[in-house]
Amino acid sequence: MGGDSHTRTLIPPNGFLFDYGGTLVEEVSVDPRAGNEWLLSRASHRPAHITLDDVLARVARVSRDVASLREDTHLETPWPALTRLIHDALGIRFDMPMAELELGFWKATVRTEPMAGARAALEQFQRAGLPMGVVSNTGFSEQVIRYELGKHGLTDHLAFVTVSSDYAVRKPNVLLYDVGAARLGVEPKDIWFVGDRLDTDVAGAKAAGMTAVWFNVGDRREASPQPDLTIPDWSALLEHVLGAQPLS
Repeated sequence: MGGDSHTRTLIPPNGFLFDYGGTLVEEVSVDPRAGNEWLLSRASHRPAHITLDDVLARVARVSRDVASLREDTHLETPWPALTRLIHDALGIRFDMPMAELELGFWKATVRTEPMAGARAALEQFQRAGLPMGVVSNTGFSEQVIRYELGKHGLTDHLAFVTVSSDYAVRKPNVLLYDVGAARLGVEPKDIWFVGDRLDTDVAGAKAAGMTAVWFNVGDRREASPQPDLTIPDWSALLEHVLGAQPLS
């Protein structure tokens, strides 16, 4: 792929920043109905005439009028704000802390699997003394993303998890990359950012002065922006950085 031709001129990384979904883990299934059913069952007050279908109709409206704008504006709307926008308008109230509701909703809604070779690669990079962190576009909290990564044994090797919901902006906004670099303690020019999307991960990393690595599973054919390096899997990243043998 196109990025491979640039490997001879790449500056070796002094640290890594990784995308979350499509890079460290793969979303196997997302069931909003199950999540909202779980959430409704935890309501401390619910008007008698309000049904799950009413909630889902409101979810669809909020998603269309608010959540869908995030891709264009690169501004993040946290899950708690969206949830209140949905349920407060229907007269539904909760006594549980929002953090507990958020994690419970996630558990009922999302199922992921680790990307093949991710954990073994992180272990080798850690042994090589390379600091690593996550920068993720998500309306969910750091607690939620850290929980999901922890299920697959990935958080042990990560110095931190940065989520857009904590910082108001989304990738490719360079402001979020600035935060990741500062938390990593490495100059942007010495960081390799690895992600599966050209329009967010690669575009933002290049704008921030980082080496942009496109995690291109399935040999997708997309034209721009041009990554500095394209890899098909975690084994390839290991080979480029450490000269390691492919992961079994």
